[in-house]
Amino acid sequence: MRLALHGANPAEWLALRLGLVPTAAAQAWAGMGLSGIVVAAVRTGVTERLAQGPATVAELVGELGLEPVPTQLMLHCLRSFGHVSCSAGVYRLSRSSRRWLDPRSDLSVSRYIAGTADYWDWWSGLDEVTRTGKVSVSHDAVADDPYWRRYIYGQLDLARLSAREVARKIRLPASATSLLDVGGGHGWYSAEICQRHPKLTATVLDLPGSAAIGREIIAAAGMSDRVRHRDGDATLDDLGSGYDAVLCFNLVHHLTAGHIVTLFGRIRESLSPGGTLAVMDAFAEPARGASAAANFLAMFVYLSSGAQVHTPAELRIWLRKAGFTRPPRRIRMLRIPGQAIYLVRK
Repeated sequence: MRLALHGANPAEWLALRLGLVPTAAAQAWAGMGLSGIVVAAVRTGVTERLAQGPATVAELVGELGLEPVPTQLMLHCLRSFGHVSCSAGVYRLSRSSRRWLDPRSDLSVSRYIAGTADYWDWWSGLDEVTRTGKVSVSHDAVADDPYWRRYIYGQLDLARLSAREVARKIRLPASATSLLDVGGGHGWYSAEICQRHPKLTATVLDLPGSAAIGREIIAAAGMSDRVRHRDGDATLDDLGSGYDAVLCFNLVHHLTAGHIVTLFGRIRESLSPGGTLAVMDAFAEPARGASAAANFLAMFVYLSSGAQVHTPAELRIWLRKAGFTRPPRRIRMLRIPGQAIYLVRK
């Protein structure tokens, strides 16, 4: 994937090719706007209302309590992005965007989009981070901070896209009864795996703010008898023992090498003989070094936690140091470009 400017007509395309356009200025100016418009459209309820049916500007303004001029301008921009269409002053959510922006859709990422507004402060402080190396660690928020609701529900939106594929590809024996989900937040991956294994129950260990929202999500899904949350810090607190499988999803990119080896060692001790550790994360594949998306993710990870995206080779070394003697098996994820699951048995 490459992030780039594209000309809307032959003259603009030629100007870009000849280097006549100050692309850095365009990126600095338009990048914030692209994000801001889509986030505002979700947070004001515009996309949700249009998902329910067509509407004019006047109807949106009246129903949602908005101002007419910025609402009209926002709709013009959404139309330029391809998210809405307009005929005779009536706006409709486009078919291609409905699956992602309609909250009723199983594929909706609207809560994730709304939560990305939290990232603006991180990006605006990148110059200072570059000078000092000091980052704002988001997961240090207190348990009752509204951030946790925005963050966990946003992560749930993303997890719903891939959880069934993940559950299908992590094959456990029919006799499996106990699963630990380290830093599992919403618990949705555990819930999907439990659905495929009738005898299985799961414990999701996560920070109190995350676990509180996860309990709410699992209760709404009617899975509280199969998936239980426990408050704790996976890097410090006891993990328990006797697990048939342990999930460690989207966690290692928040940790340093030393912490990862220690955590993997503790996970190995918590597994029953023959038990499976499943690690899913975004890893820096050597061949993907030129990928704009991979580079962008690496910068984002550092901003959010002060850590870095690791390589598959590093993961193999850490697993070996933690006592796993067998090499991990890599499983590609179709729904999550750039991510993979690594399975290793005790």
